[in-house]
Amino acid sequence: MSAPYPWLEPAWQRLRSAWQQQRLGHALLLSGRAGFGKRAFAQAFTALLLCETDGQQARACGACRGCTLLAAGNHPDFLHIAPLEAGKALLVDQIRELGDYFALRPHYRATKIAVIEAADTMNRSAANALLKLLEEPPAGAVIMLVADRPSSLLPTVRSRCQQTALDQAEPAVLRDWLMAQAGAGDSARELEHLARAAGSPLGAQRLASPQLSALIDGLGEALAAVASGREPPLGAAAQCAALPLDVLLDQVLRLCHELLLLKTGAPLPLAALGRALPSGLQALADALHSADVSDFVQKAQEVKRLKLGSVTLREVDLAEWLWFDWQAATSGANPAAATR
Repeated sequence: MSAPYPWLEPAWQRLRSAWQQQRLGHALLLSGRAGFGKRAFAQAFTALLLCETDGQQARACGACRGCTLLAAGNHPDFLHIAPLEAGKALLVDQIRELGDYFALRPHYRATKIAVIEAADTMNRSAANALLKLLEEPPAGAVIMLVADRPSSLLPTVRSRCQQTALDQAEPAVLRDWLMAQAGAGDSARELEHLARAAGSPLGAQRLASPQLSALIDGLGEALAAVASGREPPLGAAAQCAALPLDVLLDQVLRLCHELLLLKTGAPLPLAALGRALPSGLQALADALHSADVSDFVQKAQEVKRLKLGSVTLREVDLAEWLWFDWQAATSGANPAAATR
């Protein structure tokens, strides 16, 4: 395997072949949901393009001058641009830096590479600055845009890129990879982790950690207990306090989505691969009204927006608000059984 992960191999071979046949575009858009290895792909493909071997290799050699400089973080023909703070947008001045970088000729080979992380966070000014460069690309330039939400990019930017989606994979391939990472993995358990991560293999790997997995196992029971009045919101918040807020929000929203699926008789994600119905989830779905769950989802989304946008609100307060919102939306429910 040449790509960083098995599900990326088809895209790797297509782009590698285009490069070897001198058909590689000057701008590549690597897109797809988070947790599928886009950034690892961009790093590995950058290494391949800057490797100083014969150009026919399947991946970078890791030992030549180009590979050594890149690994040390000081290759003069590579520029990495990313938001200055996690969750923040790329700035127009960062994009303008590309002009100065590409104004200089390559130091070693014929290629200069720039990787733009979180390209979908650019505002219009930054995107217009990038567009000027894409319309008149310097000779030897390769610009890789990495984006979770490519639809957020200007259509004129997308149209000037060779687009590659990296989140297209058969769930069975992802499950088998997760099982291999876990050694003698449990297929049913890995399917549950994959469902919890919305199909993201790297997200599933994170959620499979014993501490997170155990806390997520108890989320359904906590929702049922608060809905039935057996547990106050602050008690549930304390039980789940060790869960990072982003994980708590994503997992509560996932459970709400699955509750609504059960209300309509639709299959749960990955059911076709044999994923079992989590214990008690049907009972909780039967006890709740779809409208109440939908109303809560809107409130949970607002908490998520506050989490992403506020620098003053404490995460512990946001988590408590989430549980109070759940109580307000579902008070009076009487689940017949606890969920797992």
